[in-house]
Amino acid sequence: MANFIGVLLLVGMTFTLFFFSVFESVCSHGSVLSTLALALTLSLAVLEGWKEFEASLKGTRKTNWDTKHLWTFFDVTVGALITFTLSVDFGLGPVVAAGLVGVCAAAFFRRHDVPIYCGAFVGMVSENLLPSHWHVLLASSISAAVFLISKSVFNGFGGKLGTIALIGCTAAALLTDRSFIVRSVPGWDAGVYLFLYSVLGVLLTYVLNVRFNHSPVMSSGIVGLAGGLLLPILHPKFGSMLASMVICASFAGMSSKERVPNELYAVLIGLICALVFIYSAPHFGGAGGKLGTIAFGSVMAISALRRVFGFVKEHAR
Repeated sequence: MANFIGVLLLVGMTFTLFFFSVFESVCSHGSVLSTLALALTLSLAVLEGWKEFEASLKGTRKTNWDTKHLWTFFDVTVGALITFTLSVDFGLGPVVAAGLVGVCAAAFFRRHDVPIYCGAFVGMVSENLLPSHWHVLLASSISAAVFLISKSVFNGFGGKLGTIALIGCTAAALLTDRSFIVRSVPGWDAGVYLFLYSVLGVLLTYVLNVRFNHSPVMSSGIVGLAGGLLLPILHPKFGSMLASMVICASFAGMSSKERVPNELYAVLIGLICALVFIYSAPHFGGAGGKLGTIAFGSVMAISALRRVFGFVKEHAR
């Protein structure tokens, strides 16, 4: 039952964000190609989600609960509060703060790095959405519960941790009557760079993760931290947006080789991430985990696309 609920929450959150992206493309008079690509991505993500639903309904995965799961609540909460403090109180910004927490967690707390990094995504929330540490504590507690519920589903999908974080931040915002930040769709002067850095972000993370066998958390943390430090200097006009794009793509690069078998698929995921990033801008603004959800849905779509290609190839013989 826990697995089914976990799949429902993750797929529901992802579907909502991607549906709004398609809706925004239509309302903002995006190109027909962009709208069709987003609609196809949404359809493929739903297809992959349905596969995971079937697995959970068959009871093929079991969740064993024990006292060790108390550490998960502690890790997620600590990751969230430290990241929020570094981002807001120390003025590092969400990307640098999350990247730094990820690198430190992977280097010094390897057995706890995954839930700590999940918490870091919660801590990336804007203070305009969740203004205090108490708000972040509420969001991280909800995320920790979702983390445990969904522990056995969607394994190997990059962005899953961010989706968990977005669920927690969204729930906390609704419970405390906070409003999401409304942003406009980026113009294509930034759009070209968004696609470029999205592809670079996912490729660099994927290579570090899969080819050089660094941990997924360390790989994403390094790429996100580098992007957060360098891009505002290289591109003063919209460097912070590009840094967000890079760390978003890095979450997709955390995927296992079983989910993303080579760099070609990583490039495709990077392109999807950038497209969804652009058209999801007006929705869930300021919420921690939104970037991870973009990555998660993009990986889901490519995983389903691979399945469709395999089916067609098999029946074409």
